[in-house]
Amino acid sequence: MATRAAVSTAGQPDGGAEMLKSFTFVKMNPGLSRDEFFQRWCEHTRDWDLRDHPEISLNRLTLVEGDGPYAGIAENHWPDQQALDAAAAWYESSAGQEHWADLSRFMDIENSPTVVVTHEADVSEADGIQILASPDTDS
Repeated sequence: MATRAAVSTAGQPDGGAEMLKSFTFVKMNPGLSRDEFFQRWCEHTRDWDLRDHPEISLNRLTLVEGDGPYAGIAENHWPDQQALDAAAAWYESSAGQEHWADLSRFMDIENSPTVVVTHEADVSEADGIQILASPDTDS
């Protein structure tokens, strides 16, 4: 089960609302070139994710180099844990199953794990350690 993360209010344009980040380590289906896969992934995100998950404030898609197990990483910013849980449950609906079927056409979604950020920090010589996210102790 994912753990809730509270993000510091520093520098947030909305005045510091809670936010949750998730990362999906994406495997592509065989038979596609990397460029074909990335194009299809971007189109899916535009055509399906923006419509079906408007609560996500950021959909960042990255293609990674090398022969590792994953072709890319998707970063999503959710308003809170409840929004992420609701999206996961939504995939049980007929609309969610259609969405999942489209993903499955180009992505090995069953073997593309998603993780949720529980701690985040920026560390630099100039600024030291800046904690950006840590577990919410109020829950």
